[in-house]
Amino acid sequence: MFSNKDYKDPFSHKKLKHSGFPSPANDYVENPINMNELLIKRASSTFLMRFKGNEMILSGIKDNAILIIDRSLKPVNRNIIVASINGEFLCRRIIFGSKKLLITDCLNNKILDIDKIINFDLLGVVTSSINNY
Repeated sequence: MFSNKDYKDPFSHKKLKHSGFPSPANDYVENPINMNELLIKRASSTFLMRFKGNEMILSGIKDNAILIIDRSLKPVNRNIIVASINGEFLCRRIIFGSKKLLITDCLNNKILDIDKIINFDLLGVVTSSINNY
């Protein structure tokens, strides 16, 4: 009684994905931002640490910022580093000159001479910081 070979589906045009003029934005589709690719260059030597205080406010590191620290980098003059001094963690700018100094980056700068510190351990170089606003 019913034959399928001559039957044409009246809704077959709906199975096509074309519906009007294509969006010009299709040419500009990008991958989503991957924070790991953006902020972490060497995952095996990178760690995160929360910063407390206002000693580095002029460098853009606010209280409660998250620091991205790379242990594999050797600090160069004026890098921001994280160090352990007598078991306490500090984030400071390192200055190489006639003396090796650690300085804060705020209105009331404090200076520490690295050569006079007994228990100094460099943990790494700060490569980025994330602040909440």
